[in-house]
Amino acid sequence: MELKQELGQILMLMATDFQQRLDSDLLNRSVEGIPERHRAIFLHLGQFGPSRSVDLAQAAGIRPQSMMVIIHELEQMDLIERRPDPSDSRAKLIDFTKTGRRFITELGRSTETVWKQYSDILGEKTLRSTIQALQTLLASKPVAIKKEASHG
Repeated sequence: MELKQELGQILMLMATDFQQRLDSDLLNRSVEGIPERHRAIFLHLGQFGPSRSVDLAQAAGIRPQSMMVIIHELEQMDLIERRPDPSDSRAKLIDFTKTGRRFITELGRSTETVWKQYSDILGEKTLRSTIQALQTLLASKPVAIKKEASHG
């Protein structure tokens, strides 16, 4: 199979490989991980900071009702909390709790372990250039195209 045709498969397999290595390191350090369905919230809050649940749902590509279930589960785990949105008294912002921030620190430690594993395989220079190339691709992603409602 030509390399161009393997792009999607390689990227998905790498995401899975990274997550398995991360989860393995967390487990080896007796740190409880989070289920896959919760990861989109962590990615979004880590990148954009406190957010409304509707924005989290949109970023994860799920219905707002489904996001509320996930938010409730993470609140039960004391990883996130809802607090008033200073720009809109009717809305709530979702943010990490102290426990959630400690978990982010643990994720950072595990990420460093995975980096070391990948660096041992590829070499530091190749790994850095690979990550920089992927960051360039992510930064250039086109604006999402909204589907128009059909009239007919």
